[in-house]
Amino acid sequence: MEALPLGTAITVGGPAVALGGITLFFLKTYINDQKRRYASIPLPPEVPGLPVIGNLLQLKEKKPHKTFAKWAETYGPVYSIRTGANSMVVLNSNDVAKEAMGDEIFVHLIEKTIKCTEDPHF
Repeated sequence: MEALPLGTAITVGGPAVALGGITLFFLKTYINDQKRRYASIPLPPEVPGLPVIGNLLQLKEKKPHKTFAKWAETYGPVYSIRTGANSMVVLNSNDVAKEAMGDEIFVHLIEKTIKCTEDPHF
């Protein structure tokens, strides 16, 4: 096996490193734009939970709707919970749900949720 001259390794690796750097730059820019876009949407009151798992242990009951009703008495008809790394908004009355269906942000979130649940790999 022959040794390659010293300059050859730089010429072969240079374009790959540059392409990787450009890709990381655009990926970081895209993620920051997404964060900025959704950071302006205020979340409703959040039910306190544990740091990593959020409110998952509080929802382990066989009838989680009772837990949601109890939280609605404390936090109102609209509140948010954390399930692991995800935050979810709970609409706990028919009137609030009907009102949210007319709101563009909630319609987008519902459509996104429906697409995820229709995914066979979900």
